[in-house]
Amino acid sequence: MNRDLRKFLVFILCIFLAYSIAFYSYVFQSLEEDAEEIRVIEETTLPEPDKDDVVEAESLPIDETVVVSGGDTLGNLMNRLGIPVSQAQEAIEELTKVFNPRNLKAGQEIYLIYEKQPDSPAYDLQYLQLRPDFEHNIELSRKDDGSFEAIKKKKHLAHHHNHIKGEVNVSLYADALRSGASPKMVYDMIRALSFDVDFQRDIHTGDAFTMVYDTFRDEETGLERAGELSYAELTTQGKTHKVYRFQPSGGVPGYYTEAGEAVRKALLRTPVDGARISGTFGMRKKHPVLGYTKMHKGIDFAAPTGTPIMAAGDGVVEKAGRFSTYGNYILLRHNGSTKTAYAHLSKYAIKKGDKVRQGQVIGYVGATGRATGPHLHFELLQNGVHVNPRKVTQMPGTKLTGNSIKAFKNAKDKVNKLMETIPPGDSISDSKA
Repeated sequence: MNRDLRKFLVFILCIFLAYSIAFYSYVFQSLEEDAEEIRVIEETTLPEPDKDDVVEAESLPIDETVVVSGGDTLGNLMNRLGIPVSQAQEAIEELTKVFNPRNLKAGQEIYLIYEKQPDSPAYDLQYLQLRPDFEHNIELSRKDDGSFEAIKKKKHLAHHHNHIKGEVNVSLYADALRSGASPKMVYDMIRALSFDVDFQRDIHTGDAFTMVYDTFRDEETGLERAGELSYAELTTQGKTHKVYRFQPSGGVPGYYTEAGEAVRKALLRTPVDGARISGTFGMRKKHPVLGYTKMHKGIDFAAPTGTPIMAAGDGVVEKAGRFSTYGNYILLRHNGSTKTAYAHLSKYAIKKGDKVRQGQVIGYVGATGRATGPHLHFELLQNGVHVNPRKVTQMPGTKLTGNSIKAFKNAKDKVNKLMETIPPGDSISDSKA
């Protein structure tokens, strides 16, 4: 019995081995055939591309947009693209007719088209375009004779009027932005109303505000630039303040009440931010340079050289130049009877005849003329007489008259019509206004 079982097991084992060998032989042969087929495919030689096609592809123009990095110049940007130095210089020389290459800024984009020179690793510049500011494009093209031509194109910008309305819940600034206003518009509104409203103490939850302002939109790129605040209204503690932007003929733009009265009447107490008073108005016991008693006709503000000096009020530059012991000197005429003077400047930011606005930088602190150190000597003259600037901070109110008041009323009516036409939070273009 045991012997028969052993024979049966041996028989089964022999059959299993036979089938295993047969299966292995079949699989091995299939793998060899597949490997041979792969070898045949790998060894198959693909047809070489037509040389004419390769030459044609290499000669196609390349268009590329490069971004200016810090320290980049137009010259080294073109040189990195393989454009010869002499050609780059020729292109830049033509560009300088419409654009100052020194005004190139980091982050600015430049679009170029260039193509390979025959039998040379270098490339020929065919076209260049850049945007120096929001309103213009600069284009440089290669003409048929191989020379370059640069032109400056003014972009078409869509002029839109915007109407914003809201209430103060968190803060005037935050809620105005939430209503759709830009930061510039909020700043302009605060500046225009700051002569009548104390924005630190007078603003409360529930106060209402309205703004009408314009924007300029590039429909091609979608970019938008804020224009000017045409109207601002703020109701606080039950009292409503309204101002309209208007520029009288021959004057500077400003904000006026509904009756045409200028809201900006005050003179800046301190035409230099962060300065300390180092000399007061009046008789001095001993002059620091001359050594004897002398009338000090203004106030001295000590500040580092180069500190910006601001115009104390709107006006016209009557004088800007060296003046006696005052050194570099500016005299502003604000109206028929009021003038302000600024002395010992290191340099000017304006010139004679310029119209300036209150807070505009007109020069910088220095120590020119008779001075012991860098400071601003500031004077206020009324009807030709020096007065203490610390005691007189109001100029006579300016009210529009004659043709100016007529023009103002027309401008005011236009703004009022815009508020009736444009739903709050919306805008319309000039063509629909």
